[in-house]
Amino acid sequence: MKKIFITGMLMLAALCAGAQVVNVGQLQRVEGVNSGLAVISPDGTFVVTRHDGGLVKTDIATGSSTRIATGENLYGIAISTDGTQVVYTRPSFNKKHLRYNSLESVDLGSGKTTVVVKPTRHLNAGVALSGNTVNAVANGKAQARSLDGAKAQKAPVASINYGHLDVTVDGKTVSIDPQGRGSYLWPSVSPDGKRVVYRLSGVGTFTCNLDGSDVRPVGNYMFPVWAGNDVVIGVRETEGQNQVLTAACLVAVDAATGEAQTLTADDMIVTAPSATADGTKVAFSDEKGSVYVLSLTK
Repeated sequence: MKKIFITGMLMLAALCAGAQVVNVGQLQRVEGVNSGLAVISPDGTFVVTRHDGGLVKTDIATGSSTRIATGENLYGIAISTDGTQVVYTRPSFNKKHLRYNSLESVDLGSGKTTVVVKPTRHLNAGVALSGNTVNAVANGKAQARSLDGAKAQKAPVASINYGHLDVTVDGKTVSIDPQGRGSYLWPSVSPDGKRVVYRLSGVGTFTCNLDGSDVRPVGNYMFPVWAGNDVVIGVRETEGQNQVLTAACLVAVDAATGEAQTLTADDMIVTAPSATADGTKVAFSDEKGSVYVLSLTK
């Protein structure tokens, strides 16, 4: 299928707004996708989206799509380093209508599904993948499970647990709470395993060391994610009357200085970005559910 590239005023607006944190390349709309959520693969060749009661893998270059999982409201999507496994959280309810969450993975080659963490009431929000190892925290205990039979590779995990920002290192989980107990959102560890980015609701977006020290503000952005080890990608929302969202721009922020660069035009409402570990590609959706991939260089 024919690729769609968007240039002109959209790119001009991005290049001219704010500090020069990254160099902006092509913006491509991924054909055949209509979803409010898109997670890009580590090599930037495909996206996984939540669509029509399940998860769909779509090749960015061709638009070819394959359903890889079924189920309502699957979330917490992560992709293994080699792009062969997709991990996600599946919610369920018992007879008393109590919610449980399980962690599952699907092999993109064979289609085989594996239950990584059985349904539990206490699955921390947050996982990390190192190679084909899933690192998660359930019932207060860290779990590192290999998906390919190789030796499990432990990796730092940032997660949320009853208002605490937790970090798991070498199997030990502690609450770091850089600004005390609060409403922490979207924590994740940088690709080099040294820093955590997170949002504190009503306060702003920050980074800190794995032990909660050296807290640095990086602005006031929703859905922050790492794009490499030095740049944070987030969404700057603007509300009009009656708290109606009127704009939501994609922003790149220098994690050291807090300098910010707007990447999308003011008339585009974007949400939920994801980025490759090297920070060269960012995927995001707009208010209509269209999915885009933006190329970046430093």
